[in-house]
Amino acid sequence: MRSLGIDVGVRKGLDAVVLDDRRVPLQAQRGMQVNELPALIKETAPHVIAIDSPPAWARSGGSRETERQIRAAGILCFGTPTEDRGMRNRFYDWMVVGFRAFGIAEACGYSRYRTGSADGTAIEVFPHASAVTLAGRLGPTRRARLHWRRDVLTNEGVDADRLVGPDQVDAALAALTGLFALDGSFYAPGDPEEGVIVVPVRALVSPRYVREVS
Repeated sequence: MRSLGIDVGVRKGLDAVVLDDRRVPLQAQRGMQVNELPALIKETAPHVIAIDSPPAWARSGGSRETERQIRAAGILCFGTPTEDRGMRNRFYDWMVVGFRAFGIAEACGYSRYRTGSADGTAIEVFPHASAVTLAGRLGPTRRARLHWRRDVLTNEGVDADRLVGPDQVDAALAALTGLFALDGSFYAPGDPEEGVIVVPVRALVSPRYVREVS
């Protein structure tokens, strides 16, 4: 089994990591353009594509149910607005890139995940939520976050030595989440038609994740 994880950016482009079921990074790329994605998908033939972006604008309001449930568990995340609000704010340009990535994935035969098996689909992931749920706690402050996320990958058996910078680490967390999804060990809260964030655990901690006190 192979999982392609994609970290989305505007100026920086896409970071992509492919993990196999041994959790070995088969590829790790930086600064890809969106139009290069079809070739990578064809070359690597992943069983799932895990994209760090919502697949579409919210149908109403400033966030989706999946984001509200993630936040209720103590994990901060951005809300996805409606199209009219999002297109007026350049901050959301990265989401537009993510929408294009989902569109390309679908054109390559990977429909957007809604329910059921994740095999052969494109799933929405959030690497920060993946790291928190795998660790069972909130991570440290921003300054120490990269080291902590690398440790999360290492603890899950991923060789993180080849990964350069936070965006490749996040792409690897996305790919790892894809492997969990292929194995059926995942949770996808929210409305499937609106879009759901896949996390690599069967349930979120109740009532909330907390930061470990050292």
